[in-house]
Amino acid sequence: MRDRANKCIIPVVCYMTTMGPLAQEENVKKYTILERVVQKFSRFPVIVMGDMNGHVGILGEKVNENGHKLIDFCEGNEFENLNVTIGNGLHTWENKEWKAAIDYMLVNHEARQHVREMYVDENEFDIDTDHRMLVLK
Repeated sequence: MRDRANKCIIPVVCYMTTMGPLAQEENVKKYTILERVVQKFSRFPVIVMGDMNGHVGILGEKVNENGHKLIDFCEGNEFENLNVTIGNGLHTWENKEWKAAIDYMLVNHEARQHVREMYVDENEFDIDTDHRMLVLK
């Protein structure tokens, strides 16, 4: 992907395993790989997005293990969690009984310079899933 000045933008799509016996071990491996990727491309705009299955307290909920890993990743790699800072719309997943913010859009400093807006689509598009679409402009 390239921006208007024909420079590379590095999009990275992730899925972190939900809670379970092997989930934390798998997620440690995934975050290790993710950190290697973002460090390799640190001079480029990098956007990390996906279903992180982490609760970071956006909805007032308790931060879970995946949420702690997400927060640590952002702090350790100087990434901004757009859901927290500029996101318009809160929950990214829902079923009949629950609503949660578990899908995230993260950017490094280089990518943040290109971002005007980020929001969680609540009604415009029906993507036939229990997740809501995240939109980045």
